[in-house]
Amino acid sequence: MSSRKHILIAEDDDFMRSLLSSQCAGLGLTVHSVENGEQAITEALSYQYDIVLTDIQMPLCDGTTVMRILRQLGYDRPIIAMSADEIPTEGFDLILSKPFDAAMLAEVIQRTAPQKSVPLLIDDELTNLFYQNLSQLRQTFEDALKHSEREVMRQVCHKIKGGAASFGETTLAELAGSLQMQLLSDVALDELLNNCNRFLDALSQTGKHDVRT
Repeated sequence: MSSRKHILIAEDDDFMRSLLSSQCAGLGLTVHSVENGEQAITEALSYQYDIVLTDIQMPLCDGTTVMRILRQLGYDRPIIAMSADEIPTEGFDLILSKPFDAAMLAEVIQRTAPQKSVPLLIDDELTNLFYQNLSQLRQTFEDALKHSEREVMRQVCHKIKGGAASFGETTLAELAGSLQMQLLSDVALDELLNNCNRFLDALSQTGKHDVRT
């Protein structure tokens, strides 16, 4: 990894994610951001980042759960939490209170040594977590389709696209990406029904034999 430090930001609010990304880039960091805890875990375990900065209240997997799973998997790099409320500090390297304290983060960044980049190692526990979450997302998508909740369906596609490729599910990631774009278009939901059902079938088949004990 170069001398330019890399930070992973996990924040579900679009405005806050943009603000944090801008502030961290201004501090000389290379920034990558995600919008939920599941994506944060997958990205952090790529070991491409010197620091993980995570919000606490996020969909799918909150910031505290992200930290606990990463620590259980042996992740030993700095994890910094952001919260407007008091939270237990164990496992976090630092808690930043909201509104965001850029000066304190700058100080932490300055004294954080650059970390080596290593290949992503996906073990059984992480694989099981991914496929269990995939099952929950399938149910969410199916319910949203029944109620014509187009935005919820798009969000599910976005989340699956972000994680599936990391676990070798490239076909599913491509399907999710294609359907996400279609859901963003003006095409009527009725016209997308076949593609939505094909996506549900793919979700049902994906990982059916991959949950490990």
